[in-house]
Amino acid sequence: MSRHKTARVARVLSGALRVWGVPASVELDSKGLVMRTPSGATLKITPAVPHGWLVYRDARLLRTHAGLPGLLRTLRDEL
Repeated sequence: MSRHKTARVARVLSGALRVWGVPASVELDSKGLVMRTPSGATLKITPAVPHGWLVYRDARLLRTHAGLPGLLRTLRDEL
């Protein structure tokens, strides 16, 4: 997936965090995105063609999502 598309998803996730009231940050990483919370929780989101998005928590695969709705749902539940 292109870096441009990953950056767009980072903006969507940052907006979702604001709406949810979650004090976390979203950063671009060499392999995808990293979400960090003040409590130390780290979620890594990597694009996986053709699967969509892989969500990891502390190097453990949580879920695979084909699109943003499922990805957002998983992140909201985890945070």
